[in-house]
Amino acid sequence: MYLGNGYTFSSLDSFINGFTMAASDRQLEYKGYPNFKYFSTWLLGHLDVNFGLSLGWHWQITNRSENNDEKAFEDFFNFLEIFKLSKVHSKVIVVDNDAVEFNGTSAVKTFEMINGKRVRPNQKPLKIKWTTIDNSNTVWLDYIDKNDKAIFLGDWTTSADAATEKLVKEFGFFKNCWTEVN
Repeated sequence: MYLGNGYTFSSLDSFINGFTMAASDRQLEYKGYPNFKYFSTWLLGHLDVNFGLSLGWHWQITNRSENNDEKAFEDFFNFLEIFKLSKVHSKVIVVDNDAVEFNGTSAVKTFEMINGKRVRPNQKPLKIKWTTIDNSNTVWLDYIDKNDKAIFLGDWTTSADAATEKLVKEFGFFKNCWTEVN
């Protein structure tokens, strides 16, 4: 009924996209399960071979199933079941002063140039949260300020090595240690 008379894999994509756009974060989360908003990037780290790092789960599954809607549905629900059974793991690190002062190159601003002078922005990362979900190599990095508010969310890579490299480019090496959150 929700997918129309055609019952195509594209209609499933349209239905899910419509629901996720209209849904609140609470509606996308169910206690004990990963948040569905992470499914596309989780899938990129789950697959041995992907078809680029953009365009989401529909693109990845469609390219694997050679325009076979039946196989695409089967793949989607198999991947979804693995995703739902996966556990989320997070750890945080407090960003030490040397790391904040490090002149990094990523999108996270640790200083701004105003009238030729280095000035700290109002929001600087105090903590970095590293999140993984079982059965995937994807790592999500969230940058948190002193008020526990996210100042830069959704940065992700498809490997722990790439995430570590990204952090080293931005902050150098940390003096502090990671602490498990869950």
